[in-house]
Amino acid sequence: MRLKPSLARLCLVFCLLMLLALSLGGCLPKNKAWNHPRQPDPRKEDMLFVEDTKFCEGKIGSQPQGDAREAAMAGCLKRLGWVPKEKD
Repeated sequence: MRLKPSLARLCLVFCLLMLLALSLGGCLPKNKAWNHPRQPDPRKEDMLFVEDTKFCEGKIGSQPQGDAREAAMAGCLKRLGWVPKEKD
């Protein structure tokens, strides 16, 4: 079964747009509220933030809730070298 040329072009354009979206995914700004001053590479910083967040969540456990949990997370992230972003 052969695709019509117009349908084949449409599929090709769709695939190219998806590849473009995936490649730009690392360039888009993240919404994290923390910076790591010793990590100049934004992609590595994002990966480090994910790792450190998981580490802190594991250390804190499930008990502190609400503001107490946020304070515990902030304290853990600060000990790992993270600093809160300045609000605009």
